[in-house]
Amino acid sequence: MPGFGPRARLKDTREFRRVYEGGRKTVGTHLILWYRAGDPAAGPRLGLSVSSKVGNAVRRNRLKRLLREAFRLHRDELPAGLELIAYPRAGCPWKGYADAQKDLLDLCRKAGLIKK
Repeated sequence: MPGFGPRARLKDTREFRRVYEGGRKTVGTHLILWYRAGDPAAGPRLGLSVSSKVGNAVRRNRLKRLLREAFRLHRDELPAGLELIAYPRAGCPWKGYADAQKDLLDLCRKAGLIKK
């Protein structure tokens, strides 16, 4: 099972800007997903952007942990080189991992990134 180490993350502003400006966007009820094809030799990578509108620091960090885990467990289903940015919307009601996983996978399917 692949981990979520430094190679699986979008980290700096330049990488985020490249996805925002050169990628596509899919909008769901509780999550917005930006994505673009990156280096096909690399695995899929995830960046997280969680606004203070979502809640306090505890709530924001909880949502980030849930998204990281959903991405980590389903990373092998995504195309190589894919770069994703997940943005939970204000009022996101996720209580646990299952909610985050469902929304993330639904948006990936809607965008045509995974077939299952």
